[in-house]
Amino acid sequence: MSATLPAHHAERAARYRQAGWWSTQPVPRLLTRHALSAPGNIALTDGRGSMRYDELERVVQGLACALWALGLRPGDVLAIQLPNQREFAWFQQAAARIGVAYLPLTPNLRAGDLHYQLETANAAALVIPSEHRGFDHVAMAAELRERLPKLREIFVVGERVPAWARAVDALVEQAWEQRHGAVVDALRVDADALRAILFTSGTESNPKGVLHSWNTLSYPLRLHRHYFGLGYDDAIYTPSPVGHGTGAIFGVELALFAGARIVFEEQWNAQTALQSIAREKCTMMWGATTFYTDLVAAAQASALKPARFRYAFSAGAPIPRDLVLRVRECLGARLVAAFGQSEGQNITINRADDGIERITSSDGRFNPRIDYRIVDAEGRALPTGEPGEIVYRGPNVCLGYLDAGHTAAAFDDEGYIRSGDLGIVDADGYLRIVGRRKEIIIRGGENISPREIEDLLYRAPGVAEVAVIGLPDERLGQRACAVVVPAAGAAPTLAKLIDFLRDRQVAKFKYPERLELVSELPRTASGKVRKEVLRKRILGEAAS
Repeated sequence: MSATLPAHHAERAARYRQAGWWSTQPVPRLLTRHALSAPGNIALTDGRGSMRYDELERVVQGLACALWALGLRPGDVLAIQLPNQREFAWFQQAAARIGVAYLPLTPNLRAGDLHYQLETANAAALVIPSEHRGFDHVAMAAELRERLPKLREIFVVGERVPAWARAVDALVEQAWEQRHGAVVDALRVDADALRAILFTSGTESNPKGVLHSWNTLSYPLRLHRHYFGLGYDDAIYTPSPVGHGTGAIFGVELALFAGARIVFEEQWNAQTALQSIAREKCTMMWGATTFYTDLVAAAQASALKPARFRYAFSAGAPIPRDLVLRVRECLGARLVAAFGQSEGQNITINRADDGIERITSSDGRFNPRIDYRIVDAEGRALPTGEPGEIVYRGPNVCLGYLDAGHTAAAFDDEGYIRSGDLGIVDADGYLRIVGRRKEIIIRGGENISPREIEDLLYRAPGVAEVAVIGLPDERLGQRACAVVVPAAGAAPTLAKLIDFLRDRQVAKFKYPERLELVSELPRTASGKVRKEVLRKRILGEAAS
């Protein structure tokens, strides 16, 4: 598949190459380069220890030869359903080396969702753990393989491997390179060819399969290296699931792009995470704001402050001003806001020298070569400062979707993709997300942006986390409901939240008219609040 179709016009693609954001050469074997220039550097660390770059290169080359010997070819798809551990990096990089696209999948997917994604992507092979957190993945794979005739190979990480599958431990011990190394070394993988399929979180409908090339994925990697000086001395702490785009790209791909170290964390625990960041001298991480709230609490409880932690990246939720200050004080890191999607990674990001006001009032500035517009419901461009849907195009934009119908619906004739997100851009090019187009609450004909109210309520006393959703109303159409995770020892009341908004001169029709207190907000693997789950839960309880 060519990156010039359907999303990228040939003239724009040429400009991206001329500017250096896209490569004109085959996909570089960066892992091989790092192994030659710094063989003793640590490439990754997980619960079983560390691997040097030269060791990782040997394993990846051997696996690439094994996949080739087993019949996988450029254009095939390898699905990887693993937790945060070394084998994910092995298979991701081995597949990419021979032009096989990788499909990251979270281990919590069960048969229905997994079947849908494997079938939609025409996956030729699947990597699974034998079991994970008490769940039998081998038994699930046994059922699925009967219904997926195109799934030719299943690789199992673990001790219990059935006869119809291949044990990964045995696979890496065989001398595949002796017979197939020359063929693999002679391959030249097109930088415009399909490299990865990322399924959207599916918060509003069935997940859509997003297609990316090396060129579209490497753009945000180049930006990180350019803006934040990422290199051999860095270690990226990776608690975000590698089965999701955030972990796969900004944990694994980013580290191996720059010759840095991946520090995998398989299961989130704030105290363990803080100790790992300090012990492994981690310099940066990507994660939801909840991760940083937990880390600050752990640091305050233990008085442990990491020595080299520089940047804490977050996207998908408002960042409270107080959290920015506490991350700096307790963790020594600068919290950096960003906005991106499966379709376009790193559309905006704060720069290293942005002040606290920029970080707390925006989701960053649009990156170079990204064209954007803020448009109304009819697609007409709106003036600066007016809220509307964000449409954009650039070197980070996907090739399209697995379903051609989704591609046609998402892109316009000029190559702009409709984000579905609503935002406001100021005169300096900083974006503030105000909500999802489909999440707008319409109360008696008035539009309410949930994100606007959430941004304010995050600062209210007694609020640790908040989501604002629309609930049906017979007279007004919808009313706003605030779903709040209370801060320790200080649960808010609806009256106090309304007083807080009134003091900030918020229009009365925007006030939440119902308050629900919960212990936690349901989230996707990337940290986005699953508002449809909240809505169904609240409506279900009301009905009962």
